[in-house]
Amino acid sequence: MGPRRTHHKSRNGCPECKSRRLKCDERYPCTNCVKHAIQCSYVAPNDNAVSPVSSVSPATQSQTHGQDTRQVYSFPQHAHCAPTRNGSYPWALDNGDIRPESENRLEFLGTLPSSSLDSPVPEEDWGLDLELMHHYCTVTCNTLSLREDARHVWRVVVPTEGYSNKYLTHGILAIAAVHRAYLYPMSAQKEKYIKASAYHLAAGLKEFRELIASPIDPANWQPVFCFASMISIHLCTVPIRLGVSRWPNPIANAVELFASVKGLQAIMKPFLPSLGRTQLAPMANSVWLESEMRVHSPSLAAQSLLPTDIWTQISRLHRFIEEYPFPETTSKDDPTEKHSDHRKDYESALKFYENSTRQIELAGPHVEAGMVFLWAYPLSKQFHEDLQARKPAALVLLAHYCVLLQAVDHKWYLNGMACQLLEDIERNIHPGYQDWLVWPKRWVYRR
Repeated sequence: MGPRRTHHKSRNGCPECKSRRLKCDERYPCTNCVKHAIQCSYVAPNDNAVSPVSSVSPATQSQTHGQDTRQVYSFPQHAHCAPTRNGSYPWALDNGDIRPESENRLEFLGTLPSSSLDSPVPEEDWGLDLELMHHYCTVTCNTLSLREDARHVWRVVVPTEGYSNKYLTHGILAIAAVHRAYLYPMSAQKEKYIKASAYHLAAGLKEFRELIASPIDPANWQPVFCFASMISIHLCTVPIRLGVSRWPNPIANAVELFASVKGLQAIMKPFLPSLGRTQLAPMANSVWLESEMRVHSPSLAAQSLLPTDIWTQISRLHRFIEEYPFPETTSKDDPTEKHSDHRKDYESALKFYENSTRQIELAGPHVEAGMVFLWAYPLSKQFHEDLQARKPAALVLLAHYCVLLQAVDHKWYLNGMACQLLEDIERNIHPGYQDWLVWPKRWVYRR
C-alpha cells in the first residue's frame, strides 16, 4: 500500500463556507460563493487591523493561487476622501442635491430615453426573442463585468428576476439586440436587431414608467435597480442604435447619461444601503473595491491603466477649483463673509473623481465601467447646467474625466466615447482654458 497523500489543512476559508461546512478554495470570490450567488467576504481570522482579502483579480486567480503576495497599500496623502462610514457604498450616502422622493421620480422619468412603439417588430416573434435571450445568457452578460460573481448576477439572477417582471425581460432582450447589431455591423440582419432593440426598449420603458410613477417598495426595488442599470448601458449605445459611428452631441449625451445615473441613485436611495445584503451585491462590490480590498498588491497597482502622475494632476485641479472665479453670495450673518455654493458643488465632484480614481487603481488592469460612472453620482443639478452651458470649469473637469473613461473605452457600448467627448470639449471651451486640456489630451489621444 503506497504512502498516504499529504493534506494541507487551512483555517483561512471565508466565513460563508465555514458556516455552511464547505471546503473553501480561498479565492476571492471563492467558488462556492459564486456558485450560490452569496457575497463572499473572505476575511482571514488573524488580522484585526486590515482585511486580508486576496489582491488577485478573478482573471489571474488560477496563476497566483497559493502565493502570499498580500501587502498593505496606502493611497497618496493628498487623497482627501476617506472610506465611507459604516462600510456603506458611496452612492448610498446623503447628498445635498437629493430632493423629495416624488420630485426625484418625476426628474428620473425625464431622463429616460424616448422610444416609440409606433413601428415595432412583430410582438410574437418567439424565434428572434429566443435567439436574443440565448445571446444574452451566453455572450452579452459576460461583457457587462470582468468578475465572475458579477457575471453570475447578470447571467442568472437578472434573467430570473425577469420571470415575474416583464419590463426587465424586455430590457434584457433590448441589450442583447443592440449588442448583436454592434457585432454584425455589415450584416443584412443589423437593421432587424436595431428594430428589435427599439421595440423591446420601448415596451420595457412603458411598463417601467408606470411602475416608478408610484413609490418604489421593498417588494419591487431589486428588478427596478436591474432595469435602471440597463438603461445606463442603453444610453451609451446611441451611435449603435442610430447606425452611425460617432456620438451626435458628445457633451449633451454625457449630461444625459449623468442625469440618468444620478436619477437612479435618487429614487433608489432608501434601498441602496441594503444592496450589499442581497443577491445583487456583486454588482456593487465589483465597482466599490475599498470595502473588500484594503490589502493591495503593489504589482497589481503597477498595472494600473491610469497615468502615473494622476494624483499630481488632481492636486492641480484642487488649486484650480480654489482659485476659479465662481459666483459668490454674501453671508446673512456676516456681510463681509462670502461663499460660493458653486465651489462646493465642484469640490464634491472632485472628491468623487478621487473615489473613482482609487477604485480604478485598486482594480489594476481589470477596470469595471461602473468605477468610471461612479463620478456621476454626486454631480449637482448646477454642475449639469454648467456643462450644458459649456462653462469652462465644468468642461475642465469633464476633460479630466475622459482620462478615466479611456480606461474602459474599449467596451463595446462605450467604443470611442472618450476621444469624441474630449474633441467636443476642445471645440467648446473658452480659449483661455485650453492649457487645462494639455494633460487629458496627452493621455486620451496617446500622442
